[in-house]
Amino acid sequence: MFINISYKYKSKNYDLRKKKISFIIIHYTETKTLEEAIKILTSKKSKVSSHFVIDRNGDIYNLVKIKFRAWHAGVSKWKRTNDINSRSIGIELVNAGEKSNEEFSNLQIDNLIKLIIQLKEEYNINSKDILGHSDIAPSRKIDPGIYFPWKKLFKFSLGNWTKTRGKKKPLQQDEKYFLLNNLKRIGYPIMNINDNQTNNKVVDAFHRHYLTELVGHSADQRSLLKSVDLLKNN
Repeated sequence: MFINISYKYKSKNYDLRKKKISFIIIHYTETKTLEEAIKILTSKKSKVSSHFVIDRNGDIYNLVKIKFRAWHAGVSKWKRTNDINSRSIGIELVNAGEKSNEEFSNLQIDNLIKLIIQLKEEYNINSKDILGHSDIAPSRKIDPGIYFPWKKLFKFSLGNWTKTRGKKKPLQQDEKYFLLNNLKRIGYPIMNINDNQTNNKVVDAFHRHYLTELVGHSADQRSLLKSVDLLKNN
């Protein structure tokens, strides 16, 4: 599979990678243009970068060599991994952000899929370790947002998804704890089962990935059943 990648732009915002690559993390730039995104990702002052940026027209740009540790994940965690930057490849999609209600273009997603397929094979990455920024940093981030097509990626065995539906029925208190425990086992960073403020953001991150209509709302039976189904194959 041939993928055309441009090396037109370079970022110096990186350091040495300390661990084996095992994750791919997907972001959006929250910018109106590619140029604005490139300016941020290559600025010394910003102290952020990513390995790849994909424009709305599908053009792919490599900013940091994969052998280096780009600064895209920030303070984040998945399962027992804290230093996500050292173990991941970061991909930014040019997009104005969830609050702008901008959907991703077909060309952008099609080329993202091609790129991830190649990276997954080359670095032997588990499909379930293809995640969004909000999955690994739910208290800080919401990208790639509710418009990101996780279901489409899953058709190519990329990322994770569940078709389980369930009923729109509120959870009892014991079921809420059951859900949080499931999310922790899946990989979400739940540190304190009684920290409602933080845990609500974790549940929102889960909904952003698997049940977008519940973002900003309380979990229900659908949330719980989806978490159970995901654990069966986790």
